[in-house]
This record gives sequence, C-alpha cells and structure tokens, in this order.
Amino acid sequence: MRTLLVTLAAALVLAVPAGAGDIVGFTEQVSPRADENATEPYIAIDRSDGTIYVAWQSGGSHVARSDDGGRTFTTVFDQHDVGDVDVAVGGPTPCTLPSNGCVPGTRRVYLTSIEETPLPLQTHLAYSDDRGATWTVNELAALNPSAIDRPWLAVYPGSVATSDKVYIGYHDFTISQIWVAASIDGGQTFGPSEDTFSDVHAQSETFCNSIPSGLEVDPNTGEVYIQWITAGPIQNAQGCDLTQNQNFHEVWIAHSAGAGVAPVTTWDDHLVFDGPEDTNADKIFADIAVDSAGNVYSVFPDNLAAPDHFDIWFSHSSDKAASWSAPVKVNSDKVTHFFPWIAAGSAGRVDFIWLNSPDYTPTDAELSPWYVTFAQTTNGTAMEPKFNQTSESSSVMHVGGICTNGIFCSLSGGNRDLADSISIAIDRGGSAGLVWTDQGRVLHGPTHISYGCNTSQQSALAGANQRLSCKGPAGP
Repeated sequence: MRTLLVTLAAALVLAVPAGAGDIVGFTEQVSPRADENATEPYIAIDRSDGTIYVAWQSGGSHVARSDDGGRTFTTVFDQHDVGDVDVAVGGPTPCTLPSNGCVPGTRRVYLTSIEETPLPLQTHLAYSDDRGATWTVNELAALNPSAIDRPWLAVYPGSVATSDKVYIGYHDFTISQIWVAASIDGGQTFGPSEDTFSDVHAQSETFCNSIPSGLEVDPNTGEVYIQWITAGPIQNAQGCDLTQNQNFHEVWIAHSAGAGVAPVTTWDDHLVFDGPEDTNADKIFADIAVDSAGNVYSVFPDNLAAPDHFDIWFSHSSDKAASWSAPVKVNSDKVTHFFPWIAAGSAGRVDFIWLNSPDYTPTDAELSPWYVTFAQTTNGTAMEPKFNQTSESSSVMHVGGICTNGIFCSLSGGNRDLADSISIAIDRGGSAGLVWTDQGRVLHGPTHISYGCNTSQQSALAGANQRLSCKGPAGP
C-alpha cells in the first residue's frame, strides 16, 4: 500500500471545452486534446453533490472529474499500467475536519485497473478521499496465480468510507473461471478471490469459456451480482476461450448475499438466457443493473432474428436472479447494435446506451458509420416493457467495423480502435450521464472520450429534483 500524490500541475489540470453539438442536454470532450488514444471509458456520479468521475485507459489508467455537471473536466489521476479501468463512488470520507488527503462532506471514489507492477496482470485498487487530489493505491488488491483479465468494480457504501464493502470481479487467463474478491474496510485489504461457480451446470457450461460482463450491488441490501456470457459445452470442445471465436450464446449470473464480518463471499448461479447454438451474444459486453426495489436487469446483444441482425435484448428478475423473464428486444430500428450498457434507478426505471450502425455488416472498406443511442424504460419489470430511444451523438463517432475478439483482433486484422466498452450512470436529478469512445469520421483516427448529459426522457429517480440534472457542486 502506498499513497500516490497526483499533482495538479498545468500539464495535467485541463478544463476541456465543448465537443460535439447538443442533442437534448449537451455533450463535452473529457480526455485531454493531447491524448489521442483514449478508450474504454467508465463513469460514476456522486449523487450527494453531482460530482462526475470518468475513467479511461490510454497507456495506463486515467480519471477526470467534473464539478459543473459535465461541462468541463479536470484530470486528477494518471498511472502507468495496463488499463481495463472501472470507477465507483463509495461512502462518506472518514474526516470531520479538512486534513491532508481528506475533505469532509465528500465521498470516497475508487478506481480498479490491471497492473504492470509489482505483479503483472493482477489488480490495482486506488481510492481518494479528497475528490481526486491525492490517491491511496492498494498495489495488490485482487490476486490470481492464473492472472486477471477485465476487472469490474462494485461498492456497497458504508456509513463511513472505511467500512465500504468493495468487490472486484474478473475472469482468469487460463480456465476462464469467474472470480470475486471482497474488501470490508474500504479497499485497504482484500480477502481471497472466490470462485463463483457453485453450480455444476454453470461450471460445465462455462468451463474455460467466459466473458465477464458486469458486477453490481443491490443499493439497499448489499447483495452482489456478477454476470458472464459463455459458449456452452459444444463450443467448449473446440478449445478454451482465448480468441472468442465460438458463439457465446449463454448468459449467466451469480448471486451472493455479500461479504459479512469477513471479506469472503458465497455464490449461487442462475441461467439468464440460452440462445440457439448458432447465435452469438459476444458483441460485448452484456451488462447488469439493480434498481432501488431490488429488481435485477440483464442486457445483451444477440443475433436472434438473423445471422447479421444484432439487436439489444433485455430481461429482468424479481427474485434475486433465481428466475428470468423471456428476453425482449429494446431497439426499435433495424440496424446493427453493439456495446449495450445500463443503469437502473427507481423500481422499473432503466436507462440504456449502445452503439448502432445503419449497416448490417459494418466494415472498414465501406466506412460504415456508427452513432451512440440512448434509451429508457420506466416499466422494466413488465412482461412487455416499453422502450423509448433517441440519438445521443450528434454526428458519426466511428467509421468501419468493430471487432469484439479482444486482444486477438490483431490476428484477424479486425478494427478494435474503440476497444471494448462504453458506460452510463444516473445523476442526482435522474438524468443520464453517458460516456463513449469518439473517433469521428476518420478511419483509424485519434480517439478521445465524450460525455453526454441526456435530459430527453423521464427522470430515472422517482421524486428527484430534476433541476439538479446535469449540475455539480459548482453549478451551473
């Protein structure tokens, strides 16, 4: 454990002016102009005061903070590591008076990433109690002798940040099991990584083929959910998932009551959906969310309608993931849809973000255009939920194909300029904060991170003061 002081020198303190034009709300550029390789953004919003934190990877891990509802961003963290970042907000900081490294009345912010040192392909956890001015870095948070890939982060805030329950979920690089490591002291120490495969069926269906697809905590009970997609035993016979060449047609979730007085967890596994073996849900990622009433939601892309028709599919559970509704299609248009992500608010209210292209088989040769879409349902637990969707990006944010085979896209020559993920969160007024990798209309051009505050639909938080939408502690 060490304390990393992130100095706010002029080279690192950047208030970035507006990027793309407004939709309903506004959009801004998050990453510095000099950073031309920013990808895989993740967002967390502190609903106590509206502070926004956006993390991304670019030759390491980076975090920017906005105090004015997303209109300007200041870089507050830069660390050289592998990347694969996630960011979350925890409980109140453990100080009543201002002190070095702690600002009272604010909340702890957490960042996970894959490390290069001291042990390659293990997990860093960094946290800050002064809104990103200084950071404490747990050098060895989640550990696995088979190495770690795609660590997701979830936090169950305590009455004070030092009692936050922090969870890191991931899969390993060998047999591709799904693991979760827990902390009960606000990320200072972690217990062992626990294998979430308690069910023989889940183990046999998943063995050596998993893509970890989201980690969430019930905001009221502290129960934990982790999701993954897998290829199934027939595809498993072709070999372990290194290149993701198999059809990943099954979606699974594991549930835990969460860590108690010790940093350990136990799990029960549940099948969300099993599609035909010739269909594919790996236009990554699948994602999960839990609303204020404890309903659990799963969203995933799949080509159930036709081999080249990738749509966004949505299912819910009201019994702690034990049983799931039949998936329903979210998107109302008939084009290609990748990278779905969701955030849940009050009971039944779920916000969505995804990427879409008007081409059914997007390619670099065709310079296929891609856009960002926002959608919402306010009756997500109905058998036939209603969805409203609207454009989020005002212009093209990428052209070409999108390869979803991870680092093995280099073997096929696939376009992985955007890397693998985007993100969404709900602010204190109930509006959606969205982040995505933006490349514009230039094939293989520079990439930066865009943020959008979308006010086009209903508040995702029943009874929220919508005048606080898109506003931080400094206004506007």
